[in-house]
Amino acid sequence: MQRPSRLSGRSMARAGGVCALGLLGLAVVASAPLNKASAAQSVVRQCFRAQDWMGTSAGGPRDLYVRIGMKDVWHLGLAQDCAGAEYPGPVRVDDTVSGSNEICAAADMQIRVGPKGFSHTTPCIVASLERLTPEEIKALPRKVVP
Repeated sequence: MQRPSRLSGRSMARAGGVCALGLLGLAVVASAPLNKASAAQSVVRQCFRAQDWMGTSAGGPRDLYVRIGMKDVWHLGLAQDCAGAEYPGPVRVDDTVSGSNEICAAADMQIRVGPKGFSHTTPCIVASLERLTPEEIKALPRKVVP
């Protein structure tokens, strides 16, 4: 035997509408992180190929500048003072190691730096990697442009 419903037709319609609005709200909340993730993925990653590395110079013990190809210059921020990059000017970089040919982040690199003309190199940890704009390249002292 069925029990009679306590809700009238109008009350049932209202309850159904509230339930539908609740489900719509949940759908909007659930899709929000996806929208943020897709927006983050649309940001273009800036990478360079290790084989395009043309020259390196130091701007100080924590700053290296790398010429990539003919026109690009990248700044490598070092995690600690690097003895091989102590003085501004050209430096030699050995053992540029990456899991692939593309370098897109500081973690993609393991480097050893030494003053040009010396055989000893020092391991240095790259903490940041940034492609410089043409204006930033022009603002660099001439001695540190690779």
